[in-house]
Amino acid sequence: MKPHIRWLGRIFAFSAMINVFIELASRKSLMNLGAYVWGSLLIFLLNTIIIALPFTVLFVTKHKAFACITISVIWLFMGVVNGILLIFRTTPFTGADFRLVKYAVSLATVYFTWLQIILIGSGIAFSIVFLIFVWRKAPVSKDKVRYGAGAGFIAISTVIVLGLTSAAMKTNLVAVHFGNIGEAFRTYGFPYCFSNSLFNTGISKPEGYGTETMETIREEELVPENTYALSEDTKPNVIMIQLESFFDPSLWKNNPVNYDPIPFFHQLQKNYPGGYISVPSVGAGTANTEFESITGMNLDFFGPGEYPYKTVLKKTSCESIAFDLKNLGYSAHAIHNNEATFYDRNRVFSQLGFDTFTPIEYMNNVERNPTGWCKDKILTGEIIKTLDSTPGPDFIYTISVQGHGKYPDFEYYCQQIGEMDEFIRSLVNTLRTRKEPIVLVMYGDHLPGFEWSEDEMKNHSLFQTEYVVWNNMNLPLEKRNVEAYQISAHVLDMLGIHEGTMMRFHQKYLNNPKAKEESYLEDMKTLEYDILYGGREVYGGESPYEPTKLKMGIDDITIDNVVYNDSNLLIYGENFTPYSKICFDGKAVDTTFVWPELIIAKNVPEKKVADSEISVWQIGRDKVPLGENGTYRMSLDD
Repeated sequence: MKPHIRWLGRIFAFSAMINVFIELASRKSLMNLGAYVWGSLLIFLLNTIIIALPFTVLFVTKHKAFACITISVIWLFMGVVNGILLIFRTTPFTGADFRLVKYAVSLATVYFTWLQIILIGSGIAFSIVFLIFVWRKAPVSKDKVRYGAGAGFIAISTVIVLGLTSAAMKTNLVAVHFGNIGEAFRTYGFPYCFSNSLFNTGISKPEGYGTETMETIREEELVPENTYALSEDTKPNVIMIQLESFFDPSLWKNNPVNYDPIPFFHQLQKNYPGGYISVPSVGAGTANTEFESITGMNLDFFGPGEYPYKTVLKKTSCESIAFDLKNLGYSAHAIHNNEATFYDRNRVFSQLGFDTFTPIEYMNNVERNPTGWCKDKILTGEIIKTLDSTPGPDFIYTISVQGHGKYPDFEYYCQQIGEMDEFIRSLVNTLRTRKEPIVLVMYGDHLPGFEWSEDEMKNHSLFQTEYVVWNNMNLPLEKRNVEAYQISAHVLDMLGIHEGTMMRFHQKYLNNPKAKEESYLEDMKTLEYDILYGGREVYGGESPYEPTKLKMGIDDITIDNVVYNDSNLLIYGENFTPYSKICFDGKAVDTTFVWPELIIAKNVPEKKVADSEISVWQIGRDKVPLGENGTYRMSLDD
């Protein structure tokens, strides 16, 4: 027992050193580090024992040096990753990021130079080689390993750490759920918050949840359904545009630019409904603002840093504004001038009720900004094309991308949102020429990833952007601040549309000035749990929402004729894009995009053409096929 006690002392001291390094990497200042340690000593000690827990594996192995070094490298690596992420996106490293690794790899060249990428790769490779060297060369303990006693000691240590962590939660020394995840990591430390994000996912079962509770909410907390207050047979097209990192620079007290980069947006704010919209993230997290605005669900009830697109929505359909408006005869469309698979939108949008999804793989004439993101002006034509694609009313949810970081400086950022403002002007002027009723909702998904504080903002918040509701229906000029999960309900309420459980729930609260926020949030959590994880009691025990058969793109991509000449295969058709790939028996080959009516595969053997089924697929940069456009078997005798 005494050797174990001595080892525990060493482990605790070593873990404290690792803890200091991790927090210094995120706080980037000895002064800030000192303020955290001395101001929150109990929290620092809690994080130290969390770091120490994995080291108890030393009690059941002879390779103590190797185990100690490996665990240390893992903790230090995570601390460094957290520090790097805080530079580029202001959002800390969480368990959810493991589900986003492939996206991080695809964006590496945006945020890092090739030299930095090489250095990072070299560092990782060196670490692996170093650990292999340690395994081979590190001393092996000659003492007999008492596996029973060691396992018992590990179990006791685990119980103690879990017990102390639970006590810290119950006494509010640390929080269980994080409204502001960045602030939570600064307050409660990286080890605790990161561990919380690993194991705390989904929505916990609310106290008192059951059929009776859901019946009460259904009867008392929802406005009457299926009411439509506008004139008969007038269903406006509803267009929502989530503008990437769109923010009014004049709200920043230290704004270095001396001109207004978004004059048209400011003009709209003066003449149409709008206000502040509170979003769930800063510097990143587009998909989570998107999730809240589409579903009406509050992300605060999920695990820290969780992306529902990567967890529950991968297998569960969810009520949304798309499903709600489809109940009234609308068609539902999504548009995004970026890759379809980013955040798994090519799968998730089916769970959210969309009929079509037009990503960048189905767009032509793409123009990119200096950092490689597609310019938003392409969205005007895509939105008009979508409006023209159906005879009835449309709901169109659009996600822009031009304002995405990394930014060389603030001046560059202002140039990009200036071009986004011109896109908004072009779209509004185009929509003004249409005779059908239209409501256009525009808002920023989050602030851009610069280092700033709430005190530097005129509105004293890093979690607010602005929204405006352009319309040709003479809607009242109402100025109201809303949460992202309330925006759809608020807009539909302005239109007199009361459809869908979450929408009617928010509308009841927004129209009741005496409503208590605490009970509103409690009932909201209960509704969200019931819809996504519970018994769907609010629907009578079974969800009425089934995943849609999502169609990629608005225009059908067709093959009209195939010509084989001098080892070149020419395919004539309609609506090809630079992402169209010629496939032989489902396997893509190098394809040259000539124009929307012609693509070519060069140096193709005659036997391959004769023996294979020829098809055209839309395939993005990650090589994921998005849609096949029929097969063609060619006879070389033709």
